[in-house]
Amino acid sequence: MPDKILIVDDNETVRKIVVSALGKYYEVIEASSGEEALAIANQGDIRLILLDIMMPGIDGLETCLKLRRNPHSCHTIIVMLTARTKETDIVTGLKMGADDYVTKPFNFSELKARIDSHLRRQWRELQASPLTGLPGNRQIQQILTTNLKAEVSFAVIYADLNSFKAYNDRYGFTAGDEILNYTANVLTNTVLEVGNNDTDFVGHIGGDDFIIVTSPERAEAICRLAIERFDTEIKDFYEPEDIEKGGIESIDRQGNSIIAPILSLSLSVVIHENKRFSHPGEISQVAADVKKYVKKKGKSSYLIDRRRTNSEELK
Repeated sequence: MPDKILIVDDNETVRKIVVSALGKYYEVIEASSGEEALAIANQGDIRLILLDIMMPGIDGLETCLKLRRNPHSCHTIIVMLTARTKETDIVTGLKMGADDYVTKPFNFSELKARIDSHLRRQWRELQASPLTGLPGNRQIQQILTTNLKAEVSFAVIYADLNSFKAYNDRYGFTAGDEILNYTANVLTNTVLEVGNNDTDFVGHIGGDDFIIVTSPERAEAICRLAIERFDTEIKDFYEPEDIEKGGIESIDRQGNSIIAPILSLSLSVVIHENKRFSHPGEISQVAADVKKYVKKKGKSSYLIDRRRTNSEELK
Protein backbone atom coordinates (compact mmCIF):
# COMPACT_ATOMS: atom_id res chain seq x y z
CA MET A 1 0.00 0.00 0.00
CA PRO A 2 1.47 3.40 -0.98
CA ASP A 3 2.25 5.98 1.67
CA LYS A 4 -0.58 8.42 2.29
CA ILE A 5 0.24 12.12 1.98
CA LEU A 6 -1.97 15.19 2.26
CA ILE A 7 -1.81 18.31 0.09
CA VAL A 8 -3.33 21.35 1.78
CA ASP A 9 -3.86 24.39 -0.45
CA ASP A 10 -6.85 26.67 -1.07
CA ASN A 11 -5.88 26.83 -4.75
CA GLU A 12 -7.59 23.93 -6.52
CA THR A 13 -5.25 24.15 -9.52
CA VAL A 14 -2.20 23.67 -7.30
CA ARG A 15 -3.82 20.69 -5.60
CA LYS A 16 -4.68 19.02 -8.92
CA ILE A 17 -1.16 19.55 -10.26
CA VAL A 18 0.33 17.97 -7.12
CA VAL A 19 -2.09 15.03 -7.30
CA SER A 20 -1.26 14.51 -10.97
CA ALA A 21 2.50 14.66 -10.39
CA LEU A 22 2.69 12.60 -7.20
CA GLY A 23 -0.36 10.36 -7.44
CA LYS A 24 1.57 7.60 -9.21
CA TYR A 25 3.93 7.29 -6.24
CA TYR A 26 1.72 7.95 -3.20
CA GLU A 27 -1.91 8.01 -2.15
CA VAL A 28 -2.54 11.76 -2.30
CA ILE A 29 -5.46 13.28 -0.39
CA GLU A 30 -6.61 16.86 -0.83
CA ALA A 31 -7.69 19.52 1.66
CA SER A 32 -8.66 23.06 0.71
CA SER A 33 -8.34 24.64 4.16
CA GLY A 34 -6.57 24.34 7.47
CA GLU A 35 -9.78 23.24 9.15
CA GLU A 36 -10.24 20.40 6.67
CA ALA A 37 -6.60 19.38 7.03
CA LEU A 38 -6.96 19.09 10.81
CA ALA A 39 -10.02 16.88 10.45
CA ILE A 40 -8.27 14.55 7.98
CA ALA A 41 -5.02 14.42 9.99
CA ASN A 42 -6.99 13.50 13.10
CA GLN A 43 -7.52 10.05 11.57
CA GLY A 44 -3.85 9.39 12.31
CA ASP A 45 -2.79 7.58 9.12
CA ILE A 46 -1.22 10.48 7.17
CA ARG A 47 2.55 10.05 6.76
CA LEU A 48 3.38 13.49 5.32
CA ILE A 49 1.59 16.81 4.82
CA LEU A 50 2.36 19.39 2.13
CA LEU A 51 0.99 22.56 3.72
CA ASP A 52 0.54 25.93 2.05
CA ILE A 53 1.27 28.93 4.28
CA MET A 54 -1.08 31.47 2.69
CA MET A 55 -4.69 30.31 3.19
CA PRO A 56 -7.87 32.05 4.34
CA GLY A 57 -9.25 31.14 7.75
CA ILE A 58 -6.64 29.13 9.65
CA ASP A 59 -3.43 29.83 7.76
CA GLY A 60 -0.65 27.32 7.28
CA LEU A 61 1.39 28.46 10.27
CA GLU A 62 -1.51 28.09 12.71
CA THR A 63 -2.49 24.79 11.11
CA CYS A 64 1.07 23.54 11.53
CA LEU A 65 1.06 24.45 15.22
CA LYS A 66 -2.26 22.67 15.79
CA LEU A 67 -1.01 19.58 13.96
CA ARG A 68 2.10 19.48 16.13
CA ARG A 69 0.08 19.76 19.36
CA ASN A 70 -2.38 17.04 18.34
CA PRO A 71 -1.36 13.54 19.54
CA HIS A 72 -2.81 12.04 16.34
CA SER A 73 -0.55 14.09 14.06
CA CYS A 74 2.40 15.21 16.20
CA HIS A 75 4.66 12.68 14.46
CA THR A 76 3.51 13.49 10.91
CA ILE A 77 6.08 15.07 8.59
CA ILE A 78 5.10 18.63 7.61
CA VAL A 79 6.59 20.33 4.54
CA MET A 80 5.54 23.97 4.12
CA LEU A 81 4.72 25.18 0.60
CA THR A 82 5.26 28.90 0.26
CA ALA A 83 5.60 31.59 -2.36
CA ARG A 84 7.36 33.69 0.24
CA THR A 85 11.13 33.85 0.21
CA LYS A 86 11.64 36.04 3.27
CA GLU A 87 13.87 34.38 5.82
CA THR A 88 11.56 35.44 8.67
CA ASP A 89 8.60 33.58 7.12
CA ILE A 90 10.64 30.41 6.72
CA VAL A 91 11.99 30.62 10.27
CA THR A 92 8.47 31.12 11.65
CA GLY A 93 7.26 28.01 9.84
CA LEU A 94 10.11 25.94 11.25
CA LYS A 95 9.43 27.28 14.76
CA MET A 96 5.81 26.18 14.45
CA GLY A 97 7.05 22.62 13.95
CA ALA A 98 7.54 22.25 10.20
CA ASP A 99 10.18 19.74 9.14
CA ASP A 100 11.03 21.36 5.82
CA TYR A 101 9.85 23.96 3.31
CA VAL A 102 9.66 24.27 -0.47
CA THR A 103 9.16 27.58 -2.26
CA LYS A 104 6.72 27.97 -5.14
CA PRO A 105 6.97 27.36 -8.00
CA PHE A 106 8.66 24.09 -7.11
CA ASN A 107 10.41 21.42 -9.10
CA PHE A 108 8.53 18.13 -8.74
CA SER A 109 11.67 16.01 -9.00
CA GLU A 110 13.15 17.90 -6.07
CA LEU A 111 9.86 17.76 -4.15
CA LYS A 112 9.60 13.99 -4.60
CA ALA A 113 13.21 13.54 -3.55
CA ARG A 114 12.57 15.49 -0.36
CA ILE A 115 9.39 13.54 0.36
CA ASP A 116 11.17 10.22 -0.12
CA SER A 117 14.03 11.34 2.13
CA HIS A 118 11.67 12.33 4.93
CA LEU A 119 9.65 9.11 4.64
CA ARG A 120 12.79 6.97 4.79
CA ARG A 121 13.98 8.80 7.91
CA GLN A 122 10.58 8.48 9.54
CA TRP A 123 10.43 4.77 8.72
CA ARG A 124 13.80 4.18 10.40
CA GLU A 125 12.71 6.05 13.51
CA LEU A 126 9.40 4.22 13.73
CA GLN A 127 11.17 0.87 13.68
CA ALA A 128 12.41 1.69 17.19
CA SER A 129 8.84 2.09 18.47
CA PRO A 130 8.53 1.37 22.21
CA LEU A 131 6.95 -1.74 23.66
CA THR A 132 3.81 0.14 24.59
CA GLY A 133 3.19 1.62 21.13
CA LEU A 134 3.25 5.12 22.61
CA PRO A 135 5.32 7.90 21.03
CA GLY A 136 8.97 7.86 22.10
CA ASN A 137 11.59 10.44 22.98
CA ARG A 138 11.76 12.15 19.60
CA GLN A 139 8.04 12.90 19.61
CA ILE A 140 8.16 13.86 23.29
CA GLN A 141 10.96 16.32 22.62
CA GLN A 142 9.05 17.71 19.64
CA ILE A 143 5.85 18.22 21.65
CA LEU A 144 7.65 20.02 24.47
CA THR A 145 9.71 22.18 22.11
CA THR A 146 6.65 23.17 20.07
CA ASN A 147 4.67 24.13 23.16
CA LEU A 148 7.55 26.19 24.52
CA LYS A 149 8.00 28.04 21.23
CA ALA A 150 4.26 28.66 20.99
CA GLU A 151 4.43 30.31 24.43
CA VAL A 152 1.34 28.50 25.71
CA SER A 153 0.68 27.33 29.26
CA PHE A 154 0.87 23.57 29.77
CA ALA A 155 1.46 20.90 32.40
CA VAL A 156 3.91 18.02 32.12
CA ILE A 157 3.16 14.91 34.18
CA TYR A 158 6.09 12.55 34.63
CA ALA A 159 4.93 9.08 35.71
CA ASP A 160 7.04 6.21 36.96
CA LEU A 161 6.52 2.99 38.89
CA ASN A 162 7.69 2.22 42.41
CA SER A 163 9.05 -1.29 43.16
CA PHE A 164 9.19 -2.23 39.47
CA LYS A 165 12.62 -3.91 39.71
CA ALA A 166 11.42 -6.20 42.50
CA TYR A 167 8.40 -7.13 40.42
CA ASN A 168 10.59 -7.92 37.40
CA ASP A 169 12.92 -10.04 39.53
CA ARG A 170 10.03 -12.00 41.00
CA TYR A 171 7.81 -12.54 37.96
CA GLY A 172 10.17 -12.12 34.99
CA PHE A 173 10.54 -9.67 32.12
CA THR A 174 7.46 -10.88 30.24
CA ALA A 175 5.28 -10.07 33.23
CA GLY A 176 7.16 -6.79 33.59
CA ASP A 177 6.30 -5.92 29.99
CA GLU A 178 2.65 -6.60 30.79
CA ILE A 179 2.88 -4.10 33.64
CA LEU A 180 4.36 -1.47 31.31
CA ASN A 181 1.57 -2.03 28.79
CA TYR A 182 -1.00 -1.88 31.58
CA THR A 183 0.46 1.41 32.84
CA ALA A 184 0.40 2.85 29.31
CA ASN A 185 -3.26 1.89 29.00
CA VAL A 186 -4.13 3.43 32.37
CA LEU A 187 -2.51 6.74 31.43
CA THR A 188 -3.96 6.78 27.91
CA ASN A 189 -7.50 5.92 29.02
CA THR A 190 -7.33 8.46 31.82
CA VAL A 191 -6.36 11.21 29.38
CA LEU A 192 -9.15 10.12 27.03
CA GLU A 193 -11.65 10.35 29.89
CA VAL A 194 -10.70 13.56 31.71
CA GLY A 195 -8.12 15.16 29.42
CA ASN A 196 -8.40 16.92 26.07
CA ASN A 197 -8.43 14.46 23.16
CA ASP A 198 -7.35 17.10 20.64
CA THR A 199 -4.24 18.42 22.36
CA ASP A 200 -3.17 16.14 25.23
CA PHE A 201 -0.23 13.83 24.67
CA VAL A 202 0.91 10.55 26.25
CA GLY A 203 4.43 9.26 25.62
CA HIS A 204 6.78 6.50 26.81
CA ILE A 205 10.19 7.83 27.80
CA GLY A 206 11.54 4.33 28.32
CA GLY A 207 11.53 1.61 30.96
CA ASP A 208 8.90 2.42 33.56
CA ASP A 209 8.94 6.18 32.83
CA PHE A 210 6.04 7.84 31.01
CA ILE A 211 4.95 11.40 30.27
CA ILE A 212 1.67 13.26 29.80
CA VAL A 213 1.42 16.77 28.37
CA THR A 214 -1.87 18.46 29.19
CA SER A 215 -3.33 21.80 30.27
CA PRO A 216 -2.67 23.04 33.84
CA GLU A 217 -6.35 22.91 34.76
CA ARG A 218 -6.67 19.22 33.80
CA ALA A 219 -3.49 17.92 35.43
CA GLU A 220 -4.88 17.20 38.89
CA ALA A 221 -7.96 15.34 37.60
CA ILE A 222 -5.71 13.18 35.43
CA CYS A 223 -3.42 12.38 38.38
CA ARG A 224 -6.28 11.46 40.68
CA LEU A 225 -8.06 9.19 38.22
CA ALA A 226 -4.84 7.51 37.07
CA ILE A 227 -3.85 6.67 40.64
CA GLU A 228 -7.34 5.47 41.55
CA ARG A 229 -7.48 3.19 38.52
CA PHE A 230 -3.93 1.90 38.97
CA ASP A 231 -4.30 1.09 42.66
CA THR A 232 -7.65 -0.63 42.11
CA GLU A 233 -6.36 -3.02 39.45
CA ILE A 234 -2.64 -3.57 40.08
CA LYS A 235 -3.11 -6.45 42.57
CA ASP A 236 -4.56 -8.53 39.74
CA PHE A 237 -0.97 -8.94 38.50
CA TYR A 238 0.23 -10.58 41.75
CA GLU A 239 0.06 -14.08 43.17
CA PRO A 240 -2.19 -14.42 46.27
CA GLU A 241 0.76 -15.14 48.59
CA ASP A 242 2.44 -11.85 47.61
CA ILE A 243 -0.78 -9.96 48.18
CA GLU A 244 -1.05 -11.53 51.62
CA LYS A 245 2.53 -10.50 52.49
CA GLY A 246 1.86 -6.96 51.25
CA GLY A 247 4.56 -7.22 48.59
CA ILE A 248 7.52 -9.23 47.33
CA GLU A 249 10.39 -10.61 49.41
CA SER A 250 13.51 -8.93 48.12
CA ILE A 251 17.07 -7.91 49.06
CA ASP A 252 18.04 -4.25 49.33
CA ARG A 253 21.39 -2.76 48.31
CA GLN A 254 22.83 -3.42 51.76
CA GLY A 255 21.95 -7.12 51.50
CA ASN A 256 19.06 -6.92 53.95
CA SER A 257 15.86 -8.93 53.44
CA ILE A 258 12.89 -6.64 52.86
CA ILE A 259 9.34 -6.68 51.53
CA ALA A 260 9.11 -4.60 48.34
CA PRO A 261 5.63 -3.04 48.42
CA ILE A 262 2.95 -3.62 45.81
CA LEU A 263 3.62 -1.58 42.68
CA SER A 264 2.51 2.03 42.94
CA LEU A 265 2.45 5.07 40.66
CA SER A 266 4.35 8.30 41.29
CA LEU A 267 3.30 11.39 39.33
CA SER A 268 5.46 14.52 39.27
CA VAL A 269 3.69 17.52 37.74
CA VAL A 270 5.50 20.58 36.40
CA ILE A 271 3.53 23.65 35.29
CA HIS A 272 4.89 25.92 32.55
CA GLU A 273 3.40 29.42 32.63
CA ASN A 274 4.69 32.93 32.02
CA LYS A 275 7.77 31.73 30.10
CA ARG A 276 9.11 29.85 33.14
CA PHE A 277 11.09 27.43 30.99
CA SER A 278 12.96 27.88 27.70
CA HIS A 279 14.12 24.30 27.05
CA PRO A 280 12.69 20.79 27.64
CA GLY A 281 15.79 19.91 29.66
CA GLU A 282 14.86 22.51 32.27
CA ILE A 283 11.45 20.89 32.69
CA SER A 284 13.06 17.48 33.13
CA GLN A 285 15.42 18.81 35.81
CA VAL A 286 12.60 20.34 37.84
CA ALA A 287 10.56 17.16 37.44
CA ALA A 288 13.48 15.16 38.85
CA ASP A 289 13.45 17.39 41.93
CA VAL A 290 9.69 16.95 42.35
CA LYS A 291 10.08 13.19 41.91
CA LYS A 292 12.30 12.99 45.01
CA TYR A 293 9.44 14.31 47.15
CA VAL A 294 6.81 12.06 45.60
CA LYS A 295 8.92 8.92 45.97
CA LYS A 296 9.31 9.50 49.72
CA LYS A 297 5.61 8.74 50.26
CA GLY A 298 6.11 5.09 49.29
CA LYS A 299 2.66 4.80 47.75
CA SER A 300 0.77 6.03 44.71
CA SER A 301 0.75 9.81 44.92
CA TYR A 302 1.27 13.00 42.98
CA LEU A 303 2.77 16.42 43.58
CA ILE A 304 2.10 19.51 41.48
CA ASP A 305 4.92 22.04 41.32
CA ARG A 306 3.05 25.34 41.18
CA ARG A 307 6.10 27.54 41.55
CA ARG A 308 6.42 30.47 39.19
CA THR A 309 10.21 30.41 39.25
CA ASN A 310 12.70 27.62 39.89
CA SER A 311 14.29 29.54 42.76
CA GLU A 312 11.17 29.28 44.95
CA GLU A 313 11.09 26.61 47.63
CA LEU A 314 9.26 23.44 46.63
CA LYS A 315 6.38 22.70 49.02
